[in-house]
Amino acid sequence: MRHTSASHLVINGVDLTTVSKLLGHKTLQMTLRYSHLSQAHKQKAVDTLNGYTDGDFLETSAKKMASAQFGNGS
Repeated sequence: MRHTSASHLVINGVDLTTVSKLLGHKTLQMTLRYSHLSQAHKQKAVDTLNGYTDGDFLETSAKKMASAQFGNGS
């Protein structure tokens, strides 16, 4: 039950410190032993990271920064 609870809490966005306190663990290492991430959850995290590194995001961010700094409307 602890493994399932810890895993579901982490997968649903609860931070490890809170999970640790809820489960009564003294260390985060113990919480890490109990919280197992599903393959789908890991893939979602990678997909999120990919969204920050794709060309469109970088190009748009660069344009916004240039526009803010130089006011050229690019």
